[in-house]
Amino acid sequence: MSTLQSSIKSRKNIEIGYQSKFPYARPKEPKRKFVSPIIEKVIENITLNMKDKDLARLFENCWPNTLDTTVAWFDVSEDYPRAFIVTGDIPAMWLRDSTNQIISYVPYANDDDKLKKLILGVIYMQAEFVIKDPYANAFYAPHEAKLPHPKNPWSENDVTTPPPSNITWEKKWELDSLVSFLKLSHNYWYNTKDDSFLTNQVWLEAVNVVLNIMEKQQLGTMQEFGNEAYKFTRMTSTTTETLMLNGIGAPVKRIGLVKSQFRPSDDSTTFPFLIPSNAFASVELSHIYEMIDSTSPDIAKKAKNLSQTIRDSIYSNAIIQHKQFENIFAYEVDGYGSSNLMDDANLPSLLSLPYFDFIDKNDETYLKTREFILSDWNKFWFSGEKFHGVGSAHTGLGYIWPMSLCMKILTSSDDQEILETLQLLKESSAKSGFMHESFYYNDPKNYTRSWFAWANSLFGETILHVAKEKPHLIMIDNFKFF
Repeated sequence: MSTLQSSIKSRKNIEIGYQSKFPYARPKEPKRKFVSPIIEKVIENITLNMKDKDLARLFENCWPNTLDTTVAWFDVSEDYPRAFIVTGDIPAMWLRDSTNQIISYVPYANDDDKLKKLILGVIYMQAEFVIKDPYANAFYAPHEAKLPHPKNPWSENDVTTPPPSNITWEKKWELDSLVSFLKLSHNYWYNTKDDSFLTNQVWLEAVNVVLNIMEKQQLGTMQEFGNEAYKFTRMTSTTTETLMLNGIGAPVKRIGLVKSQFRPSDDSTTFPFLIPSNAFASVELSHIYEMIDSTSPDIAKKAKNLSQTIRDSIYSNAIIQHKQFENIFAYEVDGYGSSNLMDDANLPSLLSLPYFDFIDKNDETYLKTREFILSDWNKFWFSGEKFHGVGSAHTGLGYIWPMSLCMKILTSSDDQEILETLQLLKESSAKSGFMHESFYYNDPKNYTRSWFAWANSLFGETILHVAKEKPHLIMIDNFKFF
């Protein structure tokens, strides 16, 4: 009997007494896109030992959702695997989403060779995309995958500089997209100790492209006026779907930060120096230096210098005095002295700065910023009769994102806050058994995107985090983390 079959048999044996108001919503094994015995073992270990069986059922459905449903193509190769991961209900692969969808499986990769190859396959696929169109945020599968290429209904009238490639789904310049490729690379290297890909020419070229794009996007608006490296316009009635000044975006002054014309929500920035994405970049650039200092010292040195420049500029230009919260991080700045004080639910966010290892979660400036974010001073904080959390302009007023609730837990040391937020996450599912993109603050049954793998993955990661760091909150006595 295989490890997986044993796990399934064991799972069936404990069905009696496993009472939950949520349905078991995973596809049956033959219909799962990818099966990992080690992931099944972890699911069993966690669910059997959780106090709250509703929470256990949500974890059981959500954490494997990326593997179960979104591995659209996996080219297994000993030396150069590739994998195409869709977001869920949108048949395209986002650099950011694919990283976040799969990253919580990385710690288990050495226990499953096929899973390890899948993750490396995502890295190589991302590297190819970055080389092909570094300003794009989402892509079609490569030709050899023989997957459908449906038209993106939102981008038919887009005009971009430079023009899109033949595999570009959407060409919104989002700094965090390129950084997400760096993050998955580092996370894989750190957890598996596999350094074979560090000298792969495709991967190295992609890293070099990332650094060159970041340096170009440090230029002030008037420094590149008339010769812009990137422009974007879209025929739309939604202002956050296009850029002002005929596609140039809001003007900025060079201060060492990197422009990002769109946020992780895919909405245009108010001011292009997006602080969470720059903070994220600073961290992952330092990781690139750590990874390749001995094998590619010139690239490594460039990454290290860029990392420090960005970090220094954030502390010089993005800490703003607020009349209620003293000194806090701005969400966006322009280098001329203007700032946008808010936070968005999408990651990276200001709330997530400790999660991305930019700052300690007990740092005074972060704590003040966090207090601001979780208050009605934040224009995208929504508080209803029962639910409260951070939303996004992307889904409109009143819609809370479960991802923001997960991040509240992942950056908290307060047991009561964690328990209360877990309860909100449970109820936000509206008995569907999954997380959603967003839900209305007075009616969780009114939600967007029933199949959004990133949110499911982050929920699973959140449960694993609590089980490891604060097991007394959700696990039975004597639980041992697998």
